[in-house]
Amino acid sequence: MMLLNKIRYYTFFLAVSIAFTATITAQKINSNNFKQLGGSPDEINQMRLPNPETLGNRSRVAMLPIKGSQTFKVPVDNSENFKLTLISPKSGEIDILVGSNDDELINVRENSRGIKIEKSDVGFEGSTFPAEVFSFESIKTGVLNVKIETSETFTNSAKPIGYLVVSNDSPYRLYSYVDTLQTVVGTEFGLVTSLFDGNTNNDIDQPTTLRDSISDASATITLPNGNVETAKMNSVGDGNYRLGFSPRFSGKHTAQITVRGTNPDGNLFIRTSEHLIDVSQNRGVIGSKTRVTLIDDVRFQISLPVSGLRNGQKVIAHAEVWGLNADGHDEATTWIGGMSFVDRNRVTLNLDSRWLANSNVKGNYELRNFRLQDADSSVIVAESKTISLPTIYATDSAKNSLGQITDEMRFGKRPANLDSTNAVGGKLMLVHGYCSGDSWTQTAQFSNFVKFLDLNKNRSHDQFANLIKNFGASLPSFGIVAHSQGGAASLHLYTYYWSGLDNATGSRLIQSVGTPYQGTALAGNLAVLGQIFGAGCGANNDLTYSGAATWLSGIPTWARSKVYYHTTSFTDVWWRYDYCSLATDLFLGDPEDGVVERAYAQLPGANNMGHKTGWCHTTAMRDPGQTTDSSRNSTMNSNAAR
Repeated sequence: MMLLNKIRYYTFFLAVSIAFTATITAQKINSNNFKQLGGSPDEINQMRLPNPETLGNRSRVAMLPIKGSQTFKVPVDNSENFKLTLISPKSGEIDILVGSNDDELINVRENSRGIKIEKSDVGFEGSTFPAEVFSFESIKTGVLNVKIETSETFTNSAKPIGYLVVSNDSPYRLYSYVDTLQTVVGTEFGLVTSLFDGNTNNDIDQPTTLRDSISDASATITLPNGNVETAKMNSVGDGNYRLGFSPRFSGKHTAQITVRGTNPDGNLFIRTSEHLIDVSQNRGVIGSKTRVTLIDDVRFQISLPVSGLRNGQKVIAHAEVWGLNADGHDEATTWIGGMSFVDRNRVTLNLDSRWLANSNVKGNYELRNFRLQDADSSVIVAESKTISLPTIYATDSAKNSLGQITDEMRFGKRPANLDSTNAVGGKLMLVHGYCSGDSWTQTAQFSNFVKFLDLNKNRSHDQFANLIKNFGASLPSFGIVAHSQGGAASLHLYTYYWSGLDNATGSRLIQSVGTPYQGTALAGNLAVLGQIFGAGCGANNDLTYSGAATWLSGIPTWARSKVYYHTTSFTDVWWRYDYCSLATDLFLGDPEDGVVERAYAQLPGANNMGHKTGWCHTTAMRDPGQTTDSSRNSTMNSNAAR
């Protein structure tokens, strides 16, 4: 029996060892496809993490959860363009009655005089939810009684069965944000909110807070397991309210902030804002026993100890390299970064010492602002302000480089299996977006192309990029024309991985239309709505304002310069109310294409090919879908790299 147990033990140990070795081997093979990134000191500010206070949502609506038969006291702070929008999978079993008091309620469907009723959808691509929009031709400021009547089945439901969205043309809007980019289990993050005047603030910069307007603020947080927690937000001065929350579970959380008060015009108001918050399981701690190895005549490998993270976890590493110049002053020499696996509680990145040779720094090298981001969520999982690098120096070969900046310095040595000399027969790859069907259905203007298809799926930028890379592995080279998230995924691929993109020849490597490079407000709304519909493709942190900005902070200038992007919006005429999607228009700032606001479709450092009106994000919207523009498609085809 003892012999049998020993055999079982050694068999188990051998199996575990083989599996572990196979995992590490697979990681090493995959890591050969990682680019080793670097750039000049003048890029450092661009590559630093954004201030989370500048990444807030701007909301001019209130999404009120419907939990059964109930009456809402709805403040009407502006009578212009007043709308009630019902979003629910059970809309056919929900009646809405409105009036100034309970004795004068009318059913908006049965007595539609002065009320325009329209069907619409909230969302984009395959994640859309049906909505009914009730537009009121005339209404007074004050408090409107809105009575919801549902069947007995839904009375006093524990979870929302839908949302009633209240909107108008008031300039007073809610600004809210999560106050850290390091959302990990056991570490508090804060939800912060305030009111601002949209007439005196632009759509990008952090707005000026209006004081003494908010009288009550609360936040409802839905945990990954479906449990709900609601708490009052506290005033922290200057018109700001905050709620501190320490997550106990990893995964996607949603938060809805609800604010009531009196605006500067003296009218009562209500606003809500919705957030998607990705929480990582572990927070890493960077150790002090750094290893530095010279791996060829110019490059060093830097191996950093990190505890608390999962072995095998894929992360994006980034750091600045500083030292002392001849005058004894601090000076930056380069930034470095790239993909890395956590392997035996260590992460590695490479430093090309030609960057050191090109600088005035003479020694006392150190890493500054080192960070690790989870590759799939962009959440910051480890940080360190300074890490000493005592054995780094400019090698003799580096000193002989004559000060030239090469592609090898920017993204490492080309793998031997990626032979550009044999890149014959390249193709143009058409790539769709998040949760999409085949968005490139009209292909008459394209030639020598292939279609990437991963239909109706929710992928992080990193997952999406690897699918594109694997699909193109059989092609000697390819350029990309992408729609929506496909543009960001293609840029991610070109930045972090070696692929057929690096063999392509032609004037425009990556071309995109309707890509939310800086996120979309709908990402938070869709995460909340998905919880009641139980449909759609799911939440995606890379598409939120905060997630997109964190991701974008790792994209260097040389990669951005290879992108040629287009933006569109609806046709706007003076004699009618215009939009791409009546329901999503409530959540977006003009101009927008029904999914992406023009302001957040910008990619600084890339090639802006202009804005065109009369085209919406998808074909199901009011104006034609932007991928069906034959003129633009023809131009993109003729300029595409292959």
